[in-house]
Amino acid sequence: MDTILLAFYSALLLCAAYASINGGRTGKTGSAIFILATILSDAAVRMNPSWAGTSLGLFAVDASCLLALLILALMSNRFWPIWALAFQTVAVATHLATLSIPDVVPKSFQALLSFWTIPILWVMVAGTHKDLQYELGAGR
Repeated sequence: MDTILLAFYSALLLCAAYASINGGRTGKTGSAIFILATILSDAAVRMNPSWAGTSLGLFAVDASCLLALLILALMSNRFWPIWALAFQTVAVATHLATLSIPDVVPKSFQALLSFWTIPILWVMVAGTHKDLQYELGAGR
């Protein structure tokens, strides 16, 4: 397994565990969304590993993740799902760009889509941490 991929899976599991333990219902739901999206993304990439042009399977996964984050943001009283939704919107916009520019460079396409996964995890952890600090401070 690629070292970068192993590092990402480790970060995903650590971030998801932190948010699930400390983030209440929003943290658990967000973690589940990101873990499921990662599993489905891996399956979609295995079906179309070339990254040459739009991968409709990966587009469907990212669009579904966007919808799930939209629902989470609307149902939650936390701010971090809004930030995660914004980052996921950029990922979906990347897919839309490849529909209009079919000759996209595969490495650029892969880099643009992969880039947003780290900020989304960071936002989930940072937001969960801030929410926890607020709740502990409010309880004093």
